[in-house]
Amino acid sequence: MLTTIFLLLTTASPLLALPGPSPHHKLSKRFLTEPRASHLDWNAPRPNSDFDFLSVNTSTLHSESYFNSPDRLSKRTSPNPNATPLIFSRATSGRWESLSGYTYKPAAPSYKGYHPAACSWGGKRMDVYYMSKEKTCQFKYRDYEHKEPKYQSWSSWEDLGGELDSPPAVCSRKKDNYHVFCKGTDGQAWHRSYDYGQYNGWGKWQSMGGKVGKYEPAACSWGKGHASVYVGASDGACWTRHYYEKDGKTGWEGWYNLGGYMASPPKVVTYGEEHASVYCKGEDGQAWHKKTDKKKESGWGEWESLGGSLDSSVAACAWEGRMDVYVKGSDGACWHKTYKEETWGAWENLGGDMKADTAPDVVVVDGGMEVYITGEDEKVYRKKWEDGSWTSDDWEPMGGKGIETGPVAVEWGDGEVDVYFTGKEGEVQRCF
Repeated sequence: MLTTIFLLLTTASPLLALPGPSPHHKLSKRFLTEPRASHLDWNAPRPNSDFDFLSVNTSTLHSESYFNSPDRLSKRTSPNPNATPLIFSRATSGRWESLSGYTYKPAAPSYKGYHPAACSWGGKRMDVYYMSKEKTCQFKYRDYEHKEPKYQSWSSWEDLGGELDSPPAVCSRKKDNYHVFCKGTDGQAWHRSYDYGQYNGWGKWQSMGGKVGKYEPAACSWGKGHASVYVGASDGACWTRHYYEKDGKTGWEGWYNLGGYMASPPKVVTYGEEHASVYCKGEDGQAWHKKTDKKKESGWGEWESLGGSLDSSVAACAWEGRMDVYVKGSDGACWHKTYKEETWGAWENLGGDMKADTAPDVVVVDGGMEVYITGEDEKVYRKKWEDGSWTSDDWEPMGGKGIETGPVAVEWGDGEVDVYFTGKEGEVQRCF
């Protein structure tokens, strides 16, 4: 009898077979669009948060003289050539070029090079920064409008020293000015500024204090008299500090705790004076947002959930009173959400098949947007939004080869766009 039952079970129709995984079963990776209740109260004070961030063990901190020491400059063992064209080309208009460089790559399990940073102070000036293998900050620039032809081509990489533990973040308040921020290997936030006509251009590295968590800082400026830096603390709270020029006085305000439970680097955007909006992925996987509010004594509104189920940090842009947010979803696609007329729209699926551990980036150009992603094939793709709609349902292939990081897109000049990446060999690549 037992033998008969066994034979029936093993020879029965497939309806009796144990269920196996379906190749089309992606419920676990479905993008969740609606805001969800979080077990963490993002707007409640945390008793020890201020103490943990502001109190530091001075015996483990780097001095400013150490951070600025000439001994910190990279001792290179191989040449650092100028920019050279790559052998592959962009699918439509434009070209690729290698800016060379030796980007730092963390140890296992990542092994992926850190992304560069880029900024333009206006006109046709462009600066690019990265964290080197020696953990120093490197930069190069070009100025198409400079009266001397030699400055119209890319400079060699210049070593700014320091001892970085994160990619740099950079912003510009005005022409001839840059602010560069990073996390140091001592866990503090560090800052260095460039002002033409002062300090031979570059000032010295300055400690900004604080206990920065594992994510790189973000930087933002809403006008000539303002620059701000945003970092995540080890408990996930977002902290900010800003530079001011007012009534003939200049300086840095103290650190201010914005709260929250971040699980990604912050992203900060502005569409005008005295406005800043901070975005991040939360510990619950949702996108979160907080913006300035003049009606509040603190100057800030509360954190709000935007929903979503994110597999990346948040990219955002702000223009003409609206904001647009882009993320890599848990399904690997690029998702988009718009804020205008004081209201958030629904999440929009833009498709795409994004490379693991990368985020999209977006730049405002001529009253429209250009969105860039790195695909699973390690090539670059673009989507354009013009005159109130997407120009195509499909992603436009932009070429590229062996791209390791997500894009860093910058608008400069008269509607020109540069996009920067890190390649397999640690070199900085430019698509333009």
